[in-house]
Amino acid sequence: MELNGKRVLITGATGFIGSRLAERLAAEEGVQVRALARNPEKGERLAGLGIEIAPGDITDPASLRLAVAGCRLIFHAAAWVGEQGSKEQVWAVNVTGTQNIVDAALAAGSVERFVHLSSCAVYGSLQQHNIDEQTPTRLRGNLYGDSKVAAEEVVFKAYREQGFPAISARASQVYGPGSNQFTIRPIEVIKAGKMILIDGGRHLCKPIYIDNLVDGLILCAKVEDAVGEAINLTDGTPVPWRDFFGAYGRMLNVDSFPSAPFALAWLIGYSNEVKATLKGKTTSLNRGAVKALRSNNSFSNQKARALLGWEPKVDFEEGMRRTETWLKAEGYLTGK
Repeated sequence: MELNGKRVLITGATGFIGSRLAERLAAEEGVQVRALARNPEKGERLAGLGIEIAPGDITDPASLRLAVAGCRLIFHAAAWVGEQGSKEQVWAVNVTGTQNIVDAALAAGSVERFVHLSSCAVYGSLQQHNIDEQTPTRLRGNLYGDSKVAAEEVVFKAYREQGFPAISARASQVYGPGSNQFTIRPIEVIKAGKMILIDGGRHLCKPIYIDNLVDGLILCAKVEDAVGEAINLTDGTPVPWRDFFGAYGRMLNVDSFPSAPFALAWLIGYSNEVKATLKGKTTSLNRGAVKALRSNNSFSNQKARALLGWEPKVDFEEGMRRTETWLKAEGYLTGK
């Protein structure tokens, strides 16, 4: 599919991934980018780049019908990320919201490609290596992961039953400039002296640098044979958490972190949850986070390489170098 000259809608365009995708599309692909923004004020930076801001909400079907009008391509990046929130809240955005944007695209009748940003969490934390797209998705009682499984079913049902030209791009753990979960948050935790490794940090992070992901998403839109497919997007070789967090530690002149065995960390996470609940708050150091830091999954990117002609251009060392440059510019590395 040729992108040049087409109007493109991005949901979740003011978020980490959506905003970088919008920037790259506008600067490099010759498309007219329309950014769906629940809060138009958050879209001011994108508007300054010549990107059209469409006020709307993934949970508001009427606003989506207006946003989709005239668009040939949709990147659906809006999502409720993480475990904070009720099932009703998560489902309203990730599942019903996906149904809303698919319905709007079908009703418009002009959409030539729909790229759904999914997650490798759909595999249900199998604790296996080189998990590929032939592996069935799996529900496991994790709100985010289960909602992404359900959202994919919405997308592929439309493909099977109505010929909807959809692709599901399953991203692994996205880091780099602008990432809250895998860049800003680790820096803040290290600066606060609260970084603790689980089991010495020997378990595995599955990173993908933000621009490698955006490269893959754009290729999903361009490659005809990608329609109807689920595609893993991950940089490949997993990185032990001690090395992933260690890269941030070096930026802050911190050489090592204390470690705790999984069982103790799990109890600390549970205790934090109880304390937070009593105070009517939430905590990021919870049992879900502890379990994630114990994971030993890894994912294959061979399908993306073969089908899309994609390869991760930015390796881990270079990705962290670029990330450090951004963190310095944004003031995150001051006050060490």
